Amino acid sequence: MTPTKIDSPEDVPAEVATALEGSSDSQLREIIHYAQQLLREHPPLTDVIESREGEALVRTEDHGAYSIVVVERSDETGEARGPFAYRVRWEPDIEDEKGRYRWHYLGKVDGNSGDD
Repeated sequence: MTPTKIDSPEDVPAEVATALEGSSDSQLREIIHYAQQLLREHPPLTDVIESREGEALVRTEDHGAYSIVVVERSDETGEARGPFAYRVRWEPDIEDEKGRYRWHYLGKVDGNSGDD
């Protein structure tokens, strides 16, 4: 196999990237198949996201590696009530089998909340 100049993603451990780079085409196909099976074993992120304290989920949209979550703050009034959009990703902890949801604020949602 010819060495490539492709940079591995930051989220891929160096040991995994090195093993993949040293794999043959047929091994890479088997690895892809295996990874797809593992992905099917994981529930969609939208099925396990729970609202945070003081917020109510309005809707969630699954985008594979992340979800878009729209929340309202029911104890607030006016602009502070929302709705607000976040991108939510699961970040596993490499050291142990735990992890956490990472909420990235996207902004206030204008218009209707998607309820037609």
